[in-house]
Amino acid sequence: MKIQNGNKPDLLDSLVKTSQVKPQKDLSVEQRKDQGASYDRVELSSRKQEVDRLAQKAKVQPAIREERVESLRQSIEDGTYNARGEIVARSILKNNILDELL
Repeated sequence: MKIQNGNKPDLLDSLVKTSQVKPQKDLSVEQRKDQGASYDRVELSSRKQEVDRLAQKAKVQPAIREERVESLRQSIEDGTYNARGEIVARSILKNNILDELL
């Protein structure tokens, strides 16, 4: 009994052919670009740029507004400072909610 492979290439021949193919070296992006190859790239959204701008602006701002603190201190010493309870309560609740979220 004779086994025929039909028209399929011999396994040994295909292994020899694949071993003769040399892998391409890793090329830099510039080299691939010169050869016309495609490459990966990253584009940052305008949202990221806006966040960076706001973060930079926040770094510049002082943590304590001295002029505001001084005016409040003067009002308290003069007895002219009048804090409305509703505004104070709203501010406390808002700060507590923000602290829990962040």
